[in-house]
Amino acid sequence: MNALIIAILRAFQFIFSIIVLGISISLAKGQRIDAVPASTGYAAFTGGLGTLASLIGAAGIFIESLQTLITWAIDGLAGLAFVAGGITYAVLLRGTSCSNYESIWDNTIISGGCTKIDKTKVCGYTPSPAKSRCTSAQADTAFMFLGFVVCVGVWWSGICLSDCKDEVCDMCSMMSNAVVLYTVGCGK
Repeated sequence: MNALIIAILRAFQFIFSIIVLGISISLAKGQRIDAVPASTGYAAFTGGLGTLASLIGAAGIFIESLQTLITWAIDGLAGLAFVAGGITYAVLLRGTSCSNYESIWDNTIISGGCTKIDKTKVCGYTPSPAKSRCTSAQADTAFMFLGFVVCVGVWWSGICLSDCKDEVCDMCSMMSNAVVLYTVGCGK
């Protein structure tokens, strides 16, 4: 049962990581003016790290020596990278609407880069491609947050579903009970 839960979570971790990696690389390749924004490069790194974490974690299902601090540390690091990337994109995309070209035309992630020509700011994309890039950037944001949630789930299940020591089991039980009580309390 434990291995099945972890395998399912690892599959989702792999899928979300590959999606983040692919979208981020696509956005980076579409940069027309200047260098790729650091946020886009970081998002690609996050997708790559998540993919690596999922593959190492999947190997850990079959190799017992990997089911310890190694996978916990990598999953924790990947989770932090996902949440940091998601927050960065959410902040950079704040106030944008993909259906409103005026709100996205000079956004650092979406615009493809901007420059000044004769005191006029010119950016890399016309409305239709910019709207497509906006949708991609929003999807990238969502999948980074989903990647974070899955990393937390994998990390949690790796600790709480393993053959744990009494102190760890007590902590997992206490925190699980707190989550259930909070969820039930908020559902009223």
